[in-house]
Amino acid sequence: MAREKFGSVSLVRQGESTFYSLTIPSDILAQCCFVINRYDDPIEGFQRELDISRAQEIAAYIDEGLGTIPSSIVLSAQEVADLKYDSKTKTINFETNPKGFLIIDGQHRIYGFKLAKNKLRIPVIIYNGLSKKDETRLFIDINSKQKGVPPELLLDIKKMAEYESNQEEQMRNIFDFFYSDNSSCLLGKLSPAKKVDSRISRVVFNTAIKNILKIIGNKEDEEVYRIYNSYLIAINKGLLIPIDAEELLVQPTFFKALASFFIPVAVKVKDKFGSIYTMNHFFSIVEPLGQYVKKSKIRSFGSGNQKISEYLEENLNSGFTL
Repeated sequence: MAREKFGSVSLVRQGESTFYSLTIPSDILAQCCFVINRYDDPIEGFQRELDISRAQEIAAYIDEGLGTIPSSIVLSAQEVADLKYDSKTKTINFETNPKGFLIIDGQHRIYGFKLAKNKLRIPVIIYNGLSKKDETRLFIDINSKQKGVPPELLLDIKKMAEYESNQEEQMRNIFDFFYSDNSSCLLGKLSPAKKVDSRISRVVFNTAIKNILKIIGNKEDEEVYRIYNSYLIAINKGLLIPIDAEELLVQPTFFKALASFFIPVAVKVKDKFGSIYTMNHFFSIVEPLGQYVKKSKIRSFGSGNQKISEYLEENLNSGFTL
């Protein structure tokens, strides 16, 4: 073990607390930081379980030179680190012991540093002399006071950052058609950047539409929109209106169930009409559902979207005549 020394250290006071602010090379952090999670030690531990795939993504992000990691790692110095601060030179020095610093916030980033080949200087906040109670309270405060960015917003701005995959770009285009086209069955029923009651979020929409893209994703985005919009209009007219359940169209579980149910309906349309997916053709297939499907039965499945899809398919087939 070596003793490391770092300069340009700021001693920060916030209320009754003090901590040090500085930057430390990522490889040094990887050598002297640790966590105690609830799974390894249910008595002393308070950290969440490590998500290896997330750490690997961080390592790849570092090695591919895609950007920076400006947010600070929060650490609690342990006795074995023997942390010393020199107020005259604005420096600290410590032992690089594997148990030198308990990670309060940033375990996935630090594990990512261990996996990465490239090295970065990382902003760090270091508390010294905290008790186990203090460390646990600090962990709770950090994780309860800070609010993550909604996934709906991240999807909405990925285009601006040029971070979209080809599939994400296609799903965004289709969503935008549904969001803005005057003939859209979902006009006024979508929310692109956040969760809103009685509207379908971009996250729910993408989860559903992935099933559709598996079988018609090779078509132009606008054609995919036209086909699926025709299907949803037919569902609304042939099923939801007859059973007085139009509100289900924007219920996330039911919306995802409709995406799975699209496949057997599209198969019947193709068998009967060829590859002509109009609203009238979809309607001729789903119209009998209004006689068999029960709104109360759909609601009884709760969040089981696959069960709802299976229930709809059973009733689709029960109305079949040769």
